[in-house]
Amino acid sequence: MGKLSTIANMSRYEQMNYYRAKRKDAYSQLQTLNSQANALVSVKLSEAQGLGNLAAKIAYQRGTNKTA
Repeated sequence: MGKLSTIANMSRYEQMNYYRAKRKDAYSQLQTLNSQANALVSVKLSEAQGLGNLAAKIAYQRGTNKTA
């Protein structure tokens, strides 16, 4: 990152290009983090569904064992 005094010494056009490049980099980082977050959500959702299925199976087995 450029120093504030260096940026202030740039022309308006150079400043515009500098900040445009910074926004482009920030946007690409945001996309990367977003894809990582979506992957984590997918894993956690699968984990929660698996635990729910396990709990349902245990409850079903307990219910069938009491009536038999």
